Amino acid sequence: MLYGKNFAKALEVVDSGGITCFVGERTGRTLYKVPGRRPADQYLVFPAHFCSCQSFQFDVVGRSEAVCCKHQLAARLATVLKRVAIVTTCDIELARMLLEQCDG
Repeated sequence: MLYGKNFAKALEVVDSGGITCFVGERTGRTLYKVPGRRPADQYLVFPAHFCSCQSFQFDVVGRSEAVCCKHQLAARLATVLKRVAIVTTCDIELARMLLEQCDG
């Protein structure tokens, strides 16, 4: 199966809710926040390219064992299933969210 164990896990993430898509008002760029297992865990996701979780770094980038992590897949599924909150924000706020991730 293309997504393996990540498909079922991504569906669980979608079912639990809390996925937010931030859309830059000027550029239309999108950045997702996807919840992790613990309430304090929130991952920044570009569904086709990046997730800030450890699984993305180890399984997708490092070992090439997966096409994407469960958070990337959950962001895609939530969008298609219309189970995502969409928030329009200024592009500077998107940049701030990314910078916070770098500092964290």
